[in-house]
Amino acid sequence: MKNIKPISFEDCLPLRQKVLWPSLTVEECIDPEDQYSKHVGYILDNQVVSCFSIYPKLQNNYQIRKFATSPSFQRKGIGTKLFTTVLNDLKQKKIEFVTLNARITAVEFYKKFDFYLSGEKFIKKNIPFIPMQIALKDFNFKYNSIE
Repeated sequence: MKNIKPISFEDCLPLRQKVLWPSLTVEECIDPEDQYSKHVGYILDNQVVSCFSIYPKLQNNYQIRKFATSPSFQRKGIGTKLFTTVLNDLKQKKIEFVTLNARITAVEFYKKFDFYLSGEKFIKKNIPFIPMQIALKDFNFKYNSIE
Protein backbone atom coordinates (compact mmCIF):
# COMPACT_ATOMS: atom_id res chain seq x y z
CA MET A 1 0.00 0.00 0.00
CA LYS A 2 1.73 3.14 -1.20
CA ASN A 3 0.23 5.48 1.44
CA ILE A 4 0.90 3.18 4.40
CA LYS A 5 4.51 3.17 5.53
CA PRO A 6 6.74 2.52 8.52
CA ILE A 7 7.57 5.81 10.21
CA SER A 8 9.64 6.90 13.19
CA PHE A 9 8.03 7.55 16.55
CA GLU A 10 9.16 11.16 16.15
CA ASP A 11 6.94 11.31 13.05
CA CYS A 12 4.00 10.14 15.21
CA LEU A 13 4.45 12.65 18.00
CA PRO A 14 2.87 15.81 16.51
CA LEU A 15 -0.32 13.96 15.52
CA ARG A 16 -0.37 11.96 18.77
CA GLN A 17 -0.16 15.18 20.78
CA LYS A 18 -2.69 17.10 18.67
CA VAL A 19 -5.34 14.37 18.64
CA LEU A 20 -4.86 12.33 21.81
CA TRP A 21 -3.44 14.73 24.40
CA PRO A 22 -3.71 18.36 23.25
CA SER A 23 -3.21 19.59 26.82
CA LEU A 24 0.19 17.87 27.09
CA THR A 25 3.50 18.84 25.56
CA VAL A 26 4.90 16.74 22.73
CA GLU A 27 7.55 15.42 25.14
CA GLU A 28 4.83 14.27 27.55
CA CYS A 29 3.34 12.18 24.73
CA ILE A 30 6.45 10.01 24.43
CA ASP A 31 5.95 6.49 25.73
CA PRO A 32 9.03 4.84 27.26
CA GLU A 33 8.32 1.79 25.11
CA ASP A 34 8.25 3.78 21.85
CA GLN A 35 11.85 2.73 21.27
CA TYR A 36 10.76 -0.94 21.22
CA SER A 37 7.71 -0.39 19.02
CA LYS A 38 7.15 -0.22 15.29
CA HIS A 39 5.28 2.84 14.08
CA VAL A 40 3.10 3.03 10.98
CA GLY A 41 1.48 5.95 9.27
CA TYR A 42 -0.89 6.83 6.51
CA ILE A 43 0.88 9.49 4.45
CA LEU A 44 -0.84 12.04 2.19
CA ASP A 45 1.14 14.82 0.51
CA ASN A 46 4.18 13.98 2.69
CA GLN A 47 2.11 14.47 5.85
CA VAL A 48 1.25 11.83 8.47
CA VAL A 49 -2.55 11.95 8.69
CA SER A 50 -3.06 8.75 10.70
CA CYS A 51 -0.66 6.68 12.77
CA PHE A 52 -0.23 4.23 15.60
CA SER A 53 2.42 2.15 17.29
CA ILE A 54 2.73 -1.64 17.39
CA TYR A 55 4.38 -3.00 20.50
CA PRO A 56 5.49 -6.65 20.78
CA LYS A 57 4.18 -7.90 24.13
CA LEU A 58 5.00 -11.59 23.68
CA GLN A 59 6.25 -13.64 20.75
CA ASN A 60 2.79 -13.92 19.15
CA ASN A 61 0.97 -11.10 20.92
CA TYR A 62 1.21 -7.46 19.87
CA GLN A 63 -0.42 -4.35 21.27
CA ILE A 64 -1.63 -1.42 19.20
CA ARG A 65 -1.05 1.89 20.92
CA LYS A 66 -1.79 5.55 20.44
CA PHE A 67 -3.95 5.40 17.32
CA ALA A 68 -4.49 8.93 16.06
CA THR A 69 -6.06 10.33 12.90
CA SER A 70 -6.02 14.01 12.04
CA PRO A 71 -9.48 15.51 12.67
CA SER A 72 -9.75 16.70 9.06
CA PHE A 73 -9.25 13.10 7.87
CA GLN A 74 -11.49 11.31 10.36
CA ARG A 75 -14.57 9.41 9.11
CA LYS A 76 -13.08 9.14 5.61
CA GLY A 77 -11.85 5.55 5.88
CA ILE A 78 -8.16 6.41 6.28
CA GLY A 79 -7.80 5.12 9.85
CA THR A 80 -9.80 2.03 8.94
CA LYS A 81 -7.55 1.36 5.95
CA LEU A 82 -4.40 1.78 8.04
CA PHE A 83 -5.79 -0.43 10.82
CA THR A 84 -7.00 -3.27 8.55
CA THR A 85 -3.81 -3.24 6.50
CA VAL A 86 -1.68 -3.66 9.62
CA LEU A 87 -3.98 -6.31 11.13
CA ASN A 88 -3.88 -8.32 7.90
CA ASP A 89 -0.08 -7.98 7.82
CA LEU A 90 0.20 -9.21 11.42
CA LYS A 91 -2.11 -12.13 10.60
CA GLN A 92 0.08 -13.11 7.65
CA LYS A 93 3.08 -13.05 10.02
CA LYS A 94 1.26 -15.59 12.21
CA ILE A 95 0.72 -13.21 15.13
CA GLU A 96 -1.99 -14.82 17.27
CA PHE A 97 -3.43 -11.95 19.31
CA VAL A 98 -3.60 -8.18 19.10
CA THR A 99 -4.55 -6.20 22.17
CA LEU A 100 -5.21 -2.53 22.73
CA ASN A 101 -6.52 -0.16 25.36
CA ALA A 102 -9.47 1.57 23.75
CA ARG A 103 -10.72 4.93 24.80
CA ILE A 104 -14.32 4.44 25.83
CA THR A 105 -15.32 6.73 22.95
CA ALA A 106 -13.61 4.37 20.44
CA VAL A 107 -14.95 0.99 21.62
CA GLU A 108 -17.57 0.79 18.85
CA PHE A 109 -14.90 1.49 16.22
CA TYR A 110 -12.85 -1.51 17.39
CA LYS A 111 -15.92 -3.73 17.68
CA LYS A 112 -16.38 -3.30 13.90
CA PHE A 113 -13.23 -5.40 13.54
CA ASP A 114 -14.39 -8.04 16.05
CA PHE A 115 -12.26 -6.81 18.93
CA TYR A 116 -13.89 -7.70 22.21
CA LEU A 117 -13.63 -6.38 25.75
CA SER A 118 -10.95 -8.20 27.71
CA GLY A 119 -10.58 -6.39 31.02
CA GLU A 120 -11.81 -3.73 33.38
CA LYS A 121 -12.10 -0.02 32.66
CA PHE A 122 -9.21 2.13 33.92
CA ILE A 123 -8.21 5.79 33.84
CA LYS A 124 -4.96 7.11 32.34
CA LYS A 125 -4.17 10.81 32.02
CA ASN A 126 -7.79 11.51 33.06
CA ILE A 127 -9.18 9.48 30.14
CA PRO A 128 -11.20 6.25 30.58
CA PHE A 129 -9.91 3.20 28.70
CA ILE A 130 -10.92 -0.44 28.45
CA PRO A 131 -8.72 -3.34 27.28
CA MET A 132 -9.79 -5.09 24.08
CA GLN A 133 -8.32 -7.87 21.99
CA ILE A 134 -8.79 -10.07 18.95
CA ALA A 135 -7.56 -13.51 17.92
CA LEU A 136 -6.20 -12.78 14.45
CA LYS A 137 -7.20 -16.22 13.17
CA ASP A 138 -10.75 -14.82 13.40
CA PHE A 139 -9.92 -11.58 11.61
CA ASN A 140 -11.21 -11.47 8.05
CA PHE A 141 -11.96 -7.84 7.34
CA LYS A 142 -11.44 -6.66 3.78
CA TYR A 143 -11.48 -2.98 3.07
CA ASN A 144 -12.53 -1.47 -0.21
CA SER A 145 -9.88 0.95 -1.37
CA ILE A 146 -10.53 4.66 -0.95
CA GLU A 147 -8.00 5.49 -3.64
